[in-house]
Amino acid sequence: MTEISRRNTKSNDNTHRRIARPLVAAVVAAGLGALGAAGPAAAQSHGVAASAVSQTVLTAVPKAPAAGAQQVTIANFAFSPSTLTVSAGTTVTWTNTDSDTHTVTSTGSGPLASAPLNQGASYSYTFTTPGTYAYICSIHPFMQGTVVVK
Repeated sequence: MTEISRRNTKSNDNTHRRIARPLVAAVVAAGLGALGAAGPAAAQSHGVAASAVSQTVLTAVPKAPAAGAQQVTIANFAFSPSTLTVSAGTTVTWTNTDSDTHTVTSTGSGPLASAPLNQGASYSYTFTTPGTYAYICSIHPFMQGTVVVK
């Protein structure tokens, strides 16, 4: 083989590598999306690093709310909605979107008693008994809410 032939062959090999690497990355990313909720264990069994799956799955597969679940957002030092009416057996989840820490704490002797919730943290409680459940943020007691269970 001549020197020019060797250079051309080497150049072609490098070109194929530059094309093949992004193509392989795209195929792996598509495969990770197809793995969905199977997550890291399924990915490792397919020879893919678990850390790559965790990042892809978390951004590609949004978590659907549970059936019968209700949401309360903590934002701007308020519970929204401030009053929520639900059926017995419903799980209510409070999510703190404020940068300040908040709690979900029953007034009196009720069942609600979250740990301090930093920004992005959530607290859930399943209401099984009909009644009216008043609650506050124990850090900011002016924040008040009510869950009415039918």
